[in-house]
Parts: sequence; C-alpha cells; structure tokens
Amino acid sequence: MKLVFIGDIFGKSGRAALISSISDLKALYQPDFIIANGENLADGKGLTEKTAHPLFEAGVDLLTGGNHLWDRADSLAYIAGNTRIVKPLNYPVQTPGSRFFTLEKHNLKLTVINLCGQIYMPPCDSPFTALENILPEIREISPCILLDFHAESTAEKRAMAWFADGRISALMGTHTHIQTADEEILPQGLAYITDVGMTGPHDSVIGVKKGLIVEKFRTSIPVRYESSDWGLEINAVYIEIDDETGQSLHIKRIKEKVELR
Repeated sequence: MKLVFIGDIFGKSGRAALISSISDLKALYQPDFIIANGENLADGKGLTEKTAHPLFEAGVDLLTGGNHLWDRADSLAYIAGNTRIVKPLNYPVQTPGSRFFTLEKHNLKLTVINLCGQIYMPPCDSPFTALENILPEIREISPCILLDFHAESTAEKRAMAWFADGRISALMGTHTHIQTADEEILPQGLAYITDVGMTGPHDSVIGVKKGLIVEKFRTSIPVRYESSDWGLEINAVYIEIDDETGQSLHIKRIKEKVELR
C-alpha cells in the first residue's frame, strides 16, 4: 500500500498549491490513498464545504482535523454530514466529525484516526487512552492504521510514537506548521515524523503575513491576522505499508516549492 499524507493546508494559497501539484504527486508516487490535514483550509481557521469540496474533487481521499476544525460555525452541519472528515477522537462524542474512517480501494483498507495532544492545547481527553480504547475495534477492520496526531509538544508526539509502535502503521505529527527532519520507521514498523509541516505560504509566520506577527511580538499589541500568499510549498510524507502486516516499509519526506500554473 502506498499513501501520501499532506501537511496542514493553510488558506486559499495552500489549497491552490495542492490542487496545482496533486497530479504531479500522483504521477511520481502513485499513491493508493491521499490524506490531508484540513483544519486550516478556510483562511487558516476551520474548513467549509466551499474550501473542502475542490480538494475531494482533485483526488484527496480524506481530511483530518484538529483543534481549529470547528472554527466556522456555519460549517458544523457539513462536517457532521461528511464521513470523510475525521475529527480528533479524544473530543466529545457530540462534536461533529467522524470518529475514524476506513478508506477502501483495490482490496486495500486503511483506517485513519485523528487525535489532539493535551500539552499547550485546548482541553481534551487523554489521546493515549483514546487510542488504547479504539484499537480493538479498528484492528478488526484492517492492520493498516494511520494516526494524525495534532499536537504542540514534540515530547508528547514522540511518546505517542513509542506507545503506538507495533500497534498502528504510521503516526503523522501535525499542528506546528514547521516540517521536522526526523522521519523514520521505529523498530516494530511504525512510520513516524514529528511534524509533516504546512502546505501553503512559507513566506510567512506559520501562514500569517510575517510583518503582522513581527509587529505583534515587537509591541505586544494585538493585530488582525491575515493569511500570506507567498512562498508556496507542499509539505507532505510518502509512506509504503505492508498491507498484510500493517508494518511500514518506507517513509520519505516531501518538501517542494510550488509555482502556480
């Protein structure tokens, strides 16, 4: 099984960068599944049907979320009604979004789950307990399991990797928008990276116009955030998984500049 996981897509420019590049990604990696973190699709805060639908049309199979997934109140019904939008499992049951979703293609099955960290993040239940509790159910479906762990703390992400090694196929860290250079396969077959990074405007401060954030840090005066449009990049990871055992065989970090066509 081959898959590509796209790091946090930020705003209009991030969506444009992915749509412009997705055919090249498909040709180069020939993935069976494409998964993307979509919690920042709508100008960096949440997602909407208008921002998500073109990505599904372009070939993204599933969108994962995070703490900003529900920032657009008018999109809650859309999130609740689209099974291919997976919410953090350790948020309340009543929160819109799928608890998990199993992608199926060519007799391959990949179950995708999403968890949020607890350190320096909004309140949520323990991601470790949530994963422990869901594993018996989803391992009945397929041994191939991917986790988007949306967390701030590198230590929490690393601890989760060791906790999950041998239990799931891959842990893709998201949330910080800064790609880390620590991709590896752990001893029991878990493909891991602390943060996949951000797909969108890298001539920015994690997606926001850099001048605004520099001024905020310099003066401590609040500013209105505006998304940048410059320095577009695709940040992603390519993974190969043994579909019989669920163990990952290969992981490659993707960091490519994008010129819009």
